[in-house]
Amino acid sequence: MTHPNSSPFFDKPIDGLIDKSADASESASEDVLADISADKKYIADSAVFIMGNCPFPFSQMISVPRVEDEMRSDEALLRYDIAKTEGLRIEAVDKKYTALVEEQAKQTRDFEKLSQTDIDVLSKALEYQKQYQDNAVLLTDDFAVQNIAARLGIVVVPIAQRVIKDQIIWQKQCIGCHRHFNDGEECPICGSPLRKKMKKKLKQKPKTI
Repeated sequence: MTHPNSSPFFDKPIDGLIDKSADASESASEDVLADISADKKYIADSAVFIMGNCPFPFSQMISVPRVEDEMRSDEALLRYDIAKTEGLRIEAVDKKYTALVEEQAKQTRDFEKLSQTDIDVLSKALEYQKQYQDNAVLLTDDFAVQNIAARLGIVVVPIAQRVIKDQIIWQKQCIGCHRHFNDGEECPICGSPLRKKMKKKLKQKPKTI
């Protein structure tokens, strides 16, 4: 099958860039190509342009302005610019969806880990999910972003990583007195640093195609 993105900067073989272990069976692969549909909307995070092995057409992709700030190599920036010439749309974020994303991120304790770009991409994915349901697909390798997407019911396809197996609820634990807290960097009781620790695992991974 011909790669939908014909630019030589996107023609790297998918094999070799994707973990082929059992856990990575849900990574982007040739099986995904069979599900490319003109009805789908692909919301792209920075991994699409950094990794350069995305099988989906740019004419069906949407991203957000802050993604450009994460193009730290000339090659990634070139891929990003080529994508825009081939139909990638850059859209502003609706604060209504940002508020919903931040609420979920605070519930899972992922909020501190997410960048503003992550939040913007999730917000745009949620906006499209509300309109297109499962035809809105979030393209991301970030595990924290996938964790929030799973809670929001957003379909996820990774670029070069695997899909998370479970939703995780995090907490903070003091390395000194071992008390648990929802957030923070320093224990308010003994002053020792807090470290991130899993509080609960939910057997519900993100939807994927």
